[in-house]
Amino acid sequence: MKTFIYLLQVSACTGIFYSFYFLFLRRLTFFTLNRWYLLATLLMSFVIPALTFKVDTVQPLPIMEPVMYMQNIQQIVPAVQIVTGNDAAAKQEFDWMNASRITYVCIAVLSLTHLLFTLVAFFLRARSKRLMEIGNVKVIKAGKKGGNSSFLNVIFINDDELEPEEVKQIIAHELLHVKFIHSADRIIARVVQIGLWFNPFAYLYMRSIEENHEFEVDRIAAGEDEKGLYAQLLFKLAVSGRGYLFHSFSKVPLKKRIAMLFHKPTSNMKRIIYLLILPVLLISCLAFANLRSDEKLSVVDDLSSLGKHPLVVIDGKEYNDDMLYKIGGKCVLGISTFNPPVVKPQYVKYGDKIKDGLVIISTKNHQITYQTAIERENLAKKANIPRNQFYKRLKLKKEDGSGFDKCVIRLPSGGGMTTDLKTDESIVFIADGKVFTEREVNQVEDYVKTHKFYSWTAGETEKYNGNADKDISVYANYFAFLSRTGDTTVGINKYRQKVMRNGKRVLPNHKTFDDYNNSDKGKQDKAASEKVLGKTLIFKVLGTIDTSYHNMFAGKLKGYKVTQGNDEYVLQAGGKYHAIDGSLQPGDEVEVKVQMCLYGPDSPLIISPEMVTKSGKLIYQAEMEKALEYAFLYEANRVRFTDGKVTGVQKYANGNWKSAVLQVANGYRIKFNLKPSAPAIKSIAAGDHVWLRFVHEMKTGAKEYTVNDWVALSNKVKDYGVKNPEYFYKYYEKI
Repeated sequence: MKTFIYLLQVSACTGIFYSFYFLFLRRLTFFTLNRWYLLATLLMSFVIPALTFKVDTVQPLPIMEPVMYMQNIQQIVPAVQIVTGNDAAAKQEFDWMNASRITYVCIAVLSLTHLLFTLVAFFLRARSKRLMEIGNVKVIKAGKKGGNSSFLNVIFINDDELEPEEVKQIIAHELLHVKFIHSADRIIARVVQIGLWFNPFAYLYMRSIEENHEFEVDRIAAGEDEKGLYAQLLFKLAVSGRGYLFHSFSKVPLKKRIAMLFHKPTSNMKRIIYLLILPVLLISCLAFANLRSDEKLSVVDDLSSLGKHPLVVIDGKEYNDDMLYKIGGKCVLGISTFNPPVVKPQYVKYGDKIKDGLVIISTKNHQITYQTAIERENLAKKANIPRNQFYKRLKLKKEDGSGFDKCVIRLPSGGGMTTDLKTDESIVFIADGKVFTEREVNQVEDYVKTHKFYSWTAGETEKYNGNADKDISVYANYFAFLSRTGDTTVGINKYRQKVMRNGKRVLPNHKTFDDYNNSDKGKQDKAASEKVLGKTLIFKVLGTIDTSYHNMFAGKLKGYKVTQGNDEYVLQAGGKYHAIDGSLQPGDEVEVKVQMCLYGPDSPLIISPEMVTKSGKLIYQAEMEKALEYAFLYEANRVRFTDGKVTGVQKYANGNWKSAVLQVANGYRIKFNLKPSAPAIKSIAAGDHVWLRFVHEMKTGAKEYTVNDWVALSNKVKDYGVKNPEYFYKYYEKI
């Protein structure tokens, strides 16, 4: 359908351009200008409908739409019409679109075949006996029924009834066609005619191009003194036949050629008429080019995987998908997108509303703000980054007019990441521990394209805790990539070097935490934590806390200071607990169901609530635990671990395990293979629940992995069990 519309738009453009030629240009003797006008507008007719122009319009200030809550009071079920077999056959309509497509293709193929046969016939004739050669132009004797014509660098002459002077004049005429490369115009026009065989203007273009060629050559060949003799020659050779591709000396209607031969040359002042082409071109662009106005810009980075109308949920309220293009980034605390089909059980309640996907947005203080002009300008710059461009550093503006840089990574596999910098700050790239500068970003792109990455992160370099083969402290921010196919021994060797002292391995120091546990404060904190853990109790609010801290729970702490009895705690109100933020005041008493209570050296007692109620009103309710969506997790040393049921055990002839399949949660299957030299597995049998550790897995299906490098297998969660000596001691050592 799009192709059909495009061809109609091309046809309409040819109609506009040819009408201008017919009304204003065809009587002018500026034959060279007319030639280029006809050829250029014919090609522009194909270009204009394919153009896309962005048109910016003034955006009205957004108005908050009311949220409507609806109850299913009555469900109207549309009547179902039962159609019998005979009725169904009668109701089947003829597919006109498909028939039109077939007709178009068939006629176009026939026309193309005709053109190819004509070219083949020409090349066969061009091999005939030559009368003479003039430079690189061949002059060949035409057949008895053949006319005087030319194509490319070949001239055909039928001199049976011509005087030598007449032959000389005809050759001079055809040589001008060759010199001006008129054959190229005819080939282009003929190919266009094949594609637009249904368009009458395509045939008019062809006729006018041929006429203009003859007018141009006639005026030069006849000169000013021999027009009468030249006209007599035209009359003598006038024929009714029409060539398909060649320039025939007497093809164009005799009356037109003689009239134009004696037509008074047009005054140069009339060249100004050609300037009228510009408004015609503008009108054609406005009418048939694709004008894209009001480009949709969203703070959600990638909406391409969602359907046309995903459901948008902001702070628990449902909105139409157009809210994605209105909400501003300043108010956004977090965004989660779920591509269709959405199968998470907690979202089943939305039914068909999420058939095109789901976008969940949480805001700061439950207040929605809208995109400003500056924010739209920033989003537009980001949207204009080509999808296949790996890295881009954008110069953006803040609301106060000051500038900042946003660095954007587009991953070849989809998705990406961003980080913001001051205009004078630098960024570094770290791929499997190898450090690259911004000037070496092409090397980073090549590395990313040739490795399979399972992790990519961005942030401030002072918070980077991975490996780096160079000092990165001079850089403000980083982009880091970790691959499955990188050299895993590099990270291990570097880690060992960092903890080596005088050639000996130094293990992590647990003494500080042990001392804390044995101290009076540690014992008091433990007792205070156990007092509230898993219970629903009344707490009194003393005030707020919003600070950063650096201890075993290093990070940002935001919440309320609360007391329960003689003990003081911090009730979290940041991150996923943001719903509590701003809802409590000093002196309030709240009922809290405690889900977790953390404590440690130099750290307050931190409560993670499951539910918070104030004066009987629910303020916060933790979401239902999400089902596992992954096949395995990672330990700090990058060893993968998972648990499940052993099935499909295959054995070697000596009884040792050859392979087995681990059935993991959510339908994942991990097949692990064992070498003949691997340790014997005697304490585990098919059907047992085991814990598997491994590295270098390969994904072999949607929910299937194959492992050749297993590390350890155990039927006890707190024991490594059977160890593979080939890998285990690379990742673990005896304490």
